[in-house]
Amino acid sequence: MDFVGNVNKKKGGGTMSNEENAYSRGCLIIFKSRFWGATTKLDSEQLGDLPEDIVKASRDLLTDDSKLVAVRGIIGESKRFIKANTMSFPIPNVDFINKSRITHVDEGLKARKIWLEEAVEELNASLEFAKQRYQERYPDLYNAGDYPTPAQLVRNLVFEWKFRVISPPGKDMAILSPEMYEQEVASFKKDMKEFEDSLISIVAKEFYERIDKLKEQCLGGTDISAATVKSVHGVLEKFNRIWDGCVQNDELTKMIQDVKMYMQGTETQMLKADDEFRRMVGKKMSEVTSLIRSSKDERLTRKLDFA
Repeated sequence: MDFVGNVNKKKGGGTMSNEENAYSRGCLIIFKSRFWGATTKLDSEQLGDLPEDIVKASRDLLTDDSKLVAVRGIIGESKRFIKANTMSFPIPNVDFINKSRITHVDEGLKARKIWLEEAVEELNASLEFAKQRYQERYPDLYNAGDYPTPAQLVRNLVFEWKFRVISPPGKDMAILSPEMYEQEVASFKKDMKEFEDSLISIVAKEFYERIDKLKEQCLGGTDISAATVKSVHGVLEKFNRIWDGCVQNDELTKMIQDVKMYMQGTETQMLKADDEFRRMVGKKMSEVTSLIRSSKDERLTRKLDFA
């Protein structure tokens, strides 16, 4: 699959094909991160016969690892932020992002990079103070080479992302023979079809599992869980925010719209207080889950566990 800077436009302004629509609805985001792998633990070989107070002093150098935790926390949260706004793509460290979310994610990552750089500065200051204190207390044991310098820590920090539009090879690629060109176009279409089919299956699974649980609570006589109601609203909101326009399946889209009509404005207490309303919502969830289970489109059922 080629990663290129611009989508190939169809000459003459005609309607785009399904394959072109598949990749024009968004692009890929590639994220890379790395940081210093410091640890506060010392194994038995490292301890040797050192006196207990010396062992404690060695550990004290990084006992307060809150600054290091803060750096790692920003990196971890950034990865979760990307995942919350994108769709899984079958390449490691690569996700597909709806074009409506690109600016939001780009601005969010820029802000997080600023926070990260500030957190690294604070970690550097904390480490320099710890090293100075350790050197003063144990000058014979202190070795500056055992610890990273501020410049080394900054150089070791990697936090970068890039967006890449995807498209099949252009006919102007003279490096490909006509036969190879046709093979590459066919391969591209196959890859995009597999991605779209997988996305439909993922959305169907997430949607089904949440409304099936609400159905059981509404019709099974158990207490309505606020977490369950929230999860249903969450998957519906995710469809609006992340998946809309990228999930090309009329059957699944109609089911989601039907559930939206019943859940709009619905809160946990409403379901608990009104038995008739509760049964009505439960019957709708049951109707939709049955439609998914009986669908002839295997993409809607292949990730579901009916055991």
